[in-house]
Amino acid sequence: MQAEALLVVEADTGKVLQADNATYPWYPASVTKLMTAYVTLKAVKDGHITLDTLFTVSPVAASQSPSKMGFRPGTQVTVDNALKMMLVKSANDMAAVLAEGVGGSIDGFSAQMNQAAQRLGMTQSSYVNPNGLPADGQITSARDLAILARAIIRDLPEYEYFVHIPSIRYGRKVTQNFNKLIGRYPGADGFKTGFICASGYNLVASATRNGKRLIAVVLGASSGQMRAVRAAQLRPATRMKTPSPAMPAVQAPAKPPSRFSPPGCSRRWRGPRTCWRRRPRPRSRSRSIPVRPRPGLP
Repeated sequence: MQAEALLVVEADTGKVLQADNATYPWYPASVTKLMTAYVTLKAVKDGHITLDTLFTVSPVAASQSPSKMGFRPGTQVTVDNALKMMLVKSANDMAAVLAEGVGGSIDGFSAQMNQAAQRLGMTQSSYVNPNGLPADGQITSARDLAILARAIIRDLPEYEYFVHIPSIRYGRKVTQNFNKLIGRYPGADGFKTGFICASGYNLVASATRNGKRLIAVVLGASSGQMRAVRAAQLRPATRMKTPSPAMPAVQAPAKPPSRFSPPGCSRRWRGPRTCWRRRPRPRSRSRSIPVRPRPGLP
């Protein structure tokens, strides 16, 4: 099954090179963490916190469903390490740690996410949690995700390296990035993947070819491999299409997002609340960014 929503834009201008269902409402899954990273790094840039600020794992954060680091309540982690674990391992507990540390609570941080989305013009996005775990109110579109990716590049150039990390090392364990394009597709340099049964396999990716940086959004692919293949295929195809002058126009959705159930999801699946994330473990050899434990880490 092919992806249900596709979008390719130029990173610097926002010019649309290819679009298919780009304004259709969709469950973001773990690409939600791009907004969590954006709000957190804006707080760092504005001087409210630093990358060395210590946040404590709460019982709420520790109770998040996998993928997660699994730290016990009371464990302290730096903002820097929490961001790396969230963006590479897609750790849901680290997203909750950042949310509570920056916003005071999950609800408080979700409000900040929605304020940021409004400010950026992401008119089809709504956030109720920082990690993208199944929730009916967690909605976005390919168009909005492209806007967010451009905002990360434009507003946070000094922190953009967080979405480029191919792997992290914690102790003796090395965790590879779920974005299979990094280190495999020439010029691919970052961003985020996501999956829940209600959304299928999602990907926001960027790559630079022939001096031009492009952003590709793939939503609803049938497998992790397919979303990477689709994103890689989109870029060469853009040369054959006539570019549009701007992002696709937004229309009010006539219905809620499709509840997409790709192979591997439970046959008894009844909606986004009953389906949890499963991801294949990519195998690749790439350099690791060490995550250095702070005192108090198990």
